[in-house]
Amino acid sequence: MSPKEGAMKKILVLLVLMGLFLSACNAIKVATPTPDLNATVQVMVDKALASQPTPVPQSTVIITVIETATPTIPDPVLAQSAAASKDDLVVAVAPVAFVEDVSHGAWTIQGTDRLADNSIVAGWLGRLKDPAPSLWKYFPNLPNPDVPDFRVVKCADNPEKDCVPDGMEYGTYSTPYCWQSPCDIPVGAWEYRYITGDYQFLDQVCKGDMSKGCMLVLINVMDQSYTWRNQYVDNGFTLRGRYFNGDTLEWGVWGLVSHGSASMLNMKTYSHPGELMNNGQPGNSGANCGIPGGCKSIDVTVIVHAGDAIIAQAKTVVKPTQ
Repeated sequence: MSPKEGAMKKILVLLVLMGLFLSACNAIKVATPTPDLNATVQVMVDKALASQPTPVPQSTVIITVIETATPTIPDPVLAQSAAASKDDLVVAVAPVAFVEDVSHGAWTIQGTDRLADNSIVAGWLGRLKDPAPSLWKYFPNLPNPDVPDFRVVKCADNPEKDCVPDGMEYGTYSTPYCWQSPCDIPVGAWEYRYITGDYQFLDQVCKGDMSKGCMLVLINVMDQSYTWRNQYVDNGFTLRGRYFNGDTLEWGVWGLVSHGSASMLNMKTYSHPGELMNNGQPGNSGANCGIPGGCKSIDVTVIVHAGDAIIAQAKTVVKPTQ
C-alpha cells in the first residue's frame, strides 16, 4: 500500500469513528426525557428550604373567641336607650344571700348572716314604722309638729334653736346624678345616700314609669367611707348627709322615706316652716315620674351596710293614701 493510500485509509477510519460518535450522541439525546418544570421547581424549593436553619420552637398563645347570645333581662330593667351600643352592658351580679326574714307591717325586711351579729341594726329595723308621707311635710332635720314623739332638744351649739337628735342632716344634693354609665356611688362614714331615679344597684333593679317612681336609700353604719363601684343610676337625684343617732335610726329612716315619698307623690312639703318646697298642683317640683302630677306610687329599697358588707335590706311601696 502506498503512503497516499495509507493516509486516505486513516482519514476514512477517522470519519467513520466520528460518524459513530455523532450517532451515539444523537441516540443518547433522543433517549433523554423532557424535564418536568414543576418537579424541577419543587426540587429547587426543597433544596432552598433544606438550606435554612431549623427554627427554635416558640411558645404559642391560642386565643379562642366564643360568641354567646346576649341574655334577655325581664322587666323591670335599667336601659340607657333603645339605640345604645351593644358594648353598653348591664353587668350580671350574684344576688345577695339573705338568711333571715324579719318583715313586719308594710316592710319586707331581710337580713344576711351579719344581721344576727348586729343587734343595733336589728333593733331599729324591728321598730321601723310604715311610711307616712302625710305626716312628714318636713325633712327629718327639723322638728315635726305632726309627729310629737320625734324628739326635740335645744341645740348644744345654740340653745335658742331646736334640734332633732334622732333625725338626719340635709347635706349636699345633686341632679342629674350619675349621668355616666356606669358610675360610682360613695357613701360616707355614718352617712346615708338617698337616690331617686331608675337604677341598678348590685342585684336590685328599679325602672320607673309614669305611675311608679324609684327610691334607693343606702345607709353606711361603718366608721369608714365606702364607694360602690360600677353601679347604674339614670340621671337621678341624690342627697347625702349624716344621720344623728345610729341607735335610733328608725326615726331618721322613717322621716327620710316618708318625706321623700311625699314630694314624689306630689303632696305638699316644706323646707322650713312657711317655706314651701313642693306645692302640689298645678305642677310637681322636678316632675317626678316625668309628669307634672307626680308619681302614683314609690318603690322604696333601703340597704343597710357596713362598708362593702350588706347587713339588711328593707323594701316597701308607698302610696298617697298612707
